[in-house]
Amino acid sequence: MTQRIKYTDEILDFIFKNYQGKDNMELAKLVNEKFNINTNNDSISNLKARLKRRKGINLRTDINRGKFRKGLSPANKGKKWDEYLTKEQQEKARTTCFKKGHTPQNHREVGSKRVNVDGYHEIKVEEPNKWQLLHRVIYEKAKGPIPKGTKIIFADGNKNNLDLDNLVLVSSSEELILNRNKLITDDKEITKTGVLIAKVIDKTNKVKNERL
Repeated sequence: MTQRIKYTDEILDFIFKNYQGKDNMELAKLVNEKFNINTNNDSISNLKARLKRRKGINLRTDINRGKFRKGLSPANKGKKWDEYLTKEQQEKARTTCFKKGHTPQNHREVGSKRVNVDGYHEIKVEEPNKWQLLHRVIYEKAKGPIPKGTKIIFADGNKNNLDLDNLVLVSSSEELILNRNKLITDDKEITKTGVLIAKVIDKTNKVKNERL
């Protein structure tokens, strides 16, 4: 628990005069050295909050931590190097600049594969950085384009099983029926039977809606 420090008028006056350009930790260190107390950044933060809440005094410190605030333009925007860099600085900057035609170390060749954050396998199909879901690429290569409004599911529920026999085309409404009725299992043959059931239910529902 943060220790409650009693800030005298003298300490408060010192803080008011010295808070600008310092974060809470720096200000606490300055106060400790001046008055031989043991405050810290949390205590300073609480003090600022109390002053703002009770007396309307805002001791907000604007410190540049290497980030541009929203709406703030960098000082060198629209300027050429000669306008704000010395010759020596320019030469040093050139050693770290990304050069045209240079291939970055993390570049992946077309055909490279990876697993995305959702656990799906992807393959790079085009430069500079175009990737597609590998199971869709495998399916389309064997059976042609995937129609709009449909998707490929894994019959056994395993995203790592990319065998063509494990990839099943279903419509969005069929997938909804599969999920609602828990027809997708870790047995691909049972799931495929479930897909047939979902197709029948979906067709029946559409026929009923057409009659209404």
